[in-house]
Amino acid sequence: MTRRPTFINLLLIKLPITAISSISHRVSGIVNFFIAIPTFILLFLTDYLVGSDLNWSAEKFNFEVKLLISVSILSITYHIFSGLRHLIADFSSYGHEFSEAKSSTMVAFILTLLVSFFLILEVW
Repeated sequence: MTRRPTFINLLLIKLPITAISSISHRVSGIVNFFIAIPTFILLFLTDYLVGSDLNWSAEKFNFEVKLLISVSILSITYHIFSGLRHLIADFSSYGHEFSEAKSSTMVAFILTLLVSFFLILEVW
C-alpha cells in the first residue's frame, strides 16, 4: 500500500500566534539585514540628506525615504521586542507553557505597535 502525497494548503492552516511571532521574527531579521541596515547607511553615514550648504535637505526627504525609514523602524522595533521575548523564554522558566508564550507574544506585538507608532510619527 503506497501513501499518496498530501497537498497542504498553507492558506487554510490556522497557525497559533506563537508560530506567527516566530516566523515574523525571522522575516524581520531578513528585512533588517537587507533593508534597514542599507537604509541607515545610505541616509545617515553618507551625506545624502545634507545639502551643499551643510543643512538638512528637505527636498531629498521625500515619500520613498520616509517609507524606507518607517519600514526599517517597524522591523527593528519588532525584532528587538520579539528577541527579548525569546531571550526571556530561553533564560528563565517563563514562556514555556502555551498560555505564557501566547501572552508574551501579544505583549511583544502591542509594544511593537505602540513604540513604532510614536517613532514613525516623528518621521512623517
